[in-house]
Amino acid sequence: MAPRRTAEIDRLLDEAQGKGACLSVHDRALRAALERRVGHGLVSPRPSLYARKAYWEGLPRRQRELHILRGQAGRHPNWTFCFASAALLYGLPISFGRLKKCHVLGTGTAHSSLARRHYVRRRGVVFDGVRVTSFEDTIVDCLLTLGFDEGLVIADAALARLGVTREGLAELVLRLGKGRSGLDDALACVAWADARSESGGESMGRAVMIRHGFMLPELQVVVGNANCEGESWRCDYLWHLADGTTVAGELDGHEKYVNPEMTKGRDAVAVMSNERMRESQLTLYVDRIMRFSYADIVNEERLVAKLEKFGIPRVSQGG
Repeated sequence: MAPRRTAEIDRLLDEAQGKGACLSVHDRALRAALERRVGHGLVSPRPSLYARKAYWEGLPRRQRELHILRGQAGRHPNWTFCFASAALLYGLPISFGRLKKCHVLGTGTAHSSLARRHYVRRRGVVFDGVRVTSFEDTIVDCLLTLGFDEGLVIADAALARLGVTREGLAELVLRLGKGRSGLDDALACVAWADARSESGGESMGRAVMIRHGFMLPELQVVVGNANCEGESWRCDYLWHLADGTTVAGELDGHEKYVNPEMTKGRDAVAVMSNERMRESQLTLYVDRIMRFSYADIVNEERLVAKLEKFGIPRVSQGG
């Protein structure tokens, strides 16, 4: 490849990386040159989107999805992103399975292989350099379409981010979702929402408990000496059973071992060692610790079996 072309491609890739985006280009000759480099230092995570292989492989999954979204926004400036795509940009906890295609409002020329169109009356706003539906519209659209488990994730996050009560969130859903299908399901999510939930996995685990009628735990409870740094710990879940037994529930997510924001510069071995030490200290203050994973939540029979094994009672017939 000619040195001038190579220099141009390197410059464009640097610019895209600086924006947190995959590179997208409109020039056919330049796109052909990029295609020839795929597999030789470049990757193409979506058609006509490019990134350096080493850079791409170092990105966490959520950052990869954001790079794809921003790359598509650069390639299709007339698109207004909505639903799961807008949720991703706003930092809402959305399932990666919802991001296989970009979600855009049903105007313009969104090709079916690249994007899913949604024909709803929404206005676009510019957020972080990308045209999306408003934060409130995005929350309501997700609640109307995601079902109970993933909807509860959004409802929990919405309470925390908007700083509203359940009643306030319900009013927002009724106002922005009036006449739309899924309204009853959205309001059911709101009725069970809890702003203390700190991750999508914790919210989805609680959805399983609600559906099967289990006693719900307290969330993010501090145990130990809350006034002494290093001698108190927060439990994802905490149950106080009728016989006086205390059971802590801990979501063992893979992300805590690999996400730089959570590892804080430590390697996976150090993080795991810290986690085991934390669990050892936690046993001084609770009677049992129930560890569960995202796989247990997805295969909910496994989570139900664990809850039964640890003596968590059913208090209703579930939903």
